[in-house]
Amino acid sequence: MSVDSIPLGEVRSPSRVLALLRQGKSAAVWLCLVAVAASALYPIFFLFSTALRTKADYEASPGGFPQALTTDHVSEAFSAVHFGSYALNSLLVVVPAVAIIAVLSSLASYALIHFNFPLRKGALVLVVLLMAVPPAVILIPIFKVILDAGLLNDRLGLILVYAALNLPFSIYLLASFMKAVPSELLNAAKIDGAGALRTLWSVVLPLVRPGLLTLLTLNFLFLWNEFLYSLVLLQTEGNRTIMVGIAQLQGRFAKDYGLISAGLLLSMIPPLLIFVFFQRDLARGLTAGAVK
Repeated sequence: MSVDSIPLGEVRSPSRVLALLRQGKSAAVWLCLVAVAASALYPIFFLFSTALRTKADYEASPGGFPQALTTDHVSEAFSAVHFGSYALNSLLVVVPAVAIIAVLSSLASYALIHFNFPLRKGALVLVVLLMAVPPAVILIPIFKVILDAGLLNDRLGLILVYAALNLPFSIYLLASFMKAVPSELLNAAKIDGAGALRTLWSVVLPLVRPGLLTLLTLNFLFLWNEFLYSLVLLQTEGNRTIMVGIAQLQGRFAKDYGLISAGLLLSMIPPLLIFVFFQRDLARGLTAGAVK
């Protein structure tokens, strides 16, 4: 039998099968992506709907679409629960801690990467080892140190603890960006008479700006959502941070899910604003070095 005598449909049937298989694979991939997106978006929808619906509407259909919207829970979170003071306390702790971390990690990573001194490699290994220590393990020794220093129930004590706990990760992250700075630029700055600090400020930091902004954003998110150390080191009502305040909402208003959701919704605003303003630099910093 010659090739010309074979029906055209039989020749094309394997390609049709392959096309159908590819279409089925694409459909399966899209279904998986839709399922993952729905699982990530539904908790946010549930939070918004619970915070902005009446208590009767929530009890009638907890997981359904809201029928009666209200802002009473948000108003109550500010007036009755003093949610604004919790948020202010968090800002007064997190912002100074992030600033201290940025300064110390910049100096440390610059020295570890571009300076030659004894035990430099050992210091880098020590930074990595400190990252492996769980914060909960050293809670009691840190509490004892803060107590002996007279910084219990003092924001300064929590600021110093936050800076110390997040410094190893910050040094390790920023050091990876410092490695990309050409040594020729540093030598040129040295020839022009710039000192170490002047070189860091005028040459190195502008080049590692995406990494620095990534560091600031991640540390702000970590510390804003931190609960354990804030609960232990700030025990007075006037110093409570936002996460501890939300936990108190759950304890004092165990059945008022609308009020709890309103507190969580309000706590999302500062991190969301940070992400909106720095999303480009954050994405650039997280993907730096992925493509050569």
